[in-house]
Amino acid sequence: MKKNVLKVAVLSVMMMFSAQAGAQTLGDVLGALSNDNVASSLTSVFSSNKQATAEKLIGTWSYTEPAIVFTSNNLLAKAASKIAANKVESKIQEQLSKYGIAPGSFSMTFNEDGTFTETLKGKTTQGTWTIQDSKLVLSIVGVKALSITTQIDGKDLQFVTDATKLLNLFKTLGAKSSNSSIKTAASLMKSVNGMQAGITLHRQ
Repeated sequence: MKKNVLKVAVLSVMMMFSAQAGAQTLGDVLGALSNDNVASSLTSVFSSNKQATAEKLIGTWSYTEPAIVFTSNNLLAKAASKIAANKVESKIQEQLSKYGIAPGSFSMTFNEDGTFTETLKGKTTQGTWTIQDSKLVLSIVGVKALSITTQIDGKDLQFVTDATKLLNLFKTLGAKSSNSSIKTAASLMKSVNGMQAGITLHRQ
């Protein structure tokens, strides 16, 4: 009975990442499951107490790295969730790098009057922002308004959203939402309910 349970668990993890399973052996998967450090330091657990308020958002924030947030400690503790988080982070950074979003090249400034300026490699885009039901709503002309979950921890600000909205987040940031890397990340996120992904910015 125990052997059957283990077999089902292993097969489930392998199916979750079937797109990349060809390059993995059963030993690779089991090795990853036994590694407590699979998830990087980018992962965190959502806290409603850390959601950004309008007052805390005002200022300039510069991109540092991708962000992965889980809705509970239980999810973060699961090996399959850690593996998924590691892969999602990799796909997000791969996409961002292609469009020049790297530490020091991308920033956002939130003004008291409800406007914001996004700067990417010297090129600026303007829009408006507001806080609605504890979510940050970004609006840019020609792009559908996007509701984003935020967390502020010290001088770090995380913008994260669920799988269905991840493509729109990058469209709002100016990256091409049709890119296969982000589609792959969104697909992986759907395999782990309660995972949200996006970017981390640091207050300047």
